[in-house]
Amino acid sequence: MVTMARKRWLAGLVLDVGLSPICYYAAHLLGYDDVVCLLVGTAAVALRAAYLAAYRRRFDALLGFVLLMNVVSLGASALVGDARLILARDPMTTALIALVFLASCRMDRPAMFHLAKRMRSTGTAGWDERMTVEPGFRRPFVITTAVWGVALIAESAARGLLIYQLPIHVMAGLSQVIELAVIGPLVVWTVWFGRRTTAD
Repeated sequence: MVTMARKRWLAGLVLDVGLSPICYYAAHLLGYDDVVCLLVGTAAVALRAAYLAAYRRRFDALLGFVLLMNVVSLGASALVGDARLILARDPMTTALIALVFLASCRMDRPAMFHLAKRMRSTGTAGWDERMTVEPGFRRPFVITTAVWGVALIAESAARGLLIYQLPIHVMAGLSQVIELAVIGPLVVWTVWFGRRTTAD
């Protein structure tokens, strides 16, 4: 059964992925050039991240990182005026997150452990202790974290290459399509793998 927390996470993911291209094409229809359109999309994502941080009233490392990357991207892009650099923000952010995922595999609690706890409203009592004393409980989190890290690295590299090969107006939407095409199957696989390991 899909929990309410997981539904909210999936809905937020769709909004996060779709917000930037929607703003880009809306501004494009109003006659603005590529740089302005992309800056509008970047600003919208930054404002959403700031709103979520204020709404939750607590520090969220991932959300803070996304907000920081958007603010830095806005500043750099406004100074340079390079539309492709603005587009490259997303794959660069994804690549950095993927590197954090891979690095966390060597830590006591891999990244997917923390995400799994956030997506579950109940049933996580005792997880921290089990991570320390049960190698079999920790192993699935390491595997899923590593798979996500490798997949996101490959996805960000592909998007980065295409950004400098295809027209800007194409990649403004295609970049998010590629992202969803990778994340969607990853989510499905993660759910299947989690149920399989739980059954075993």
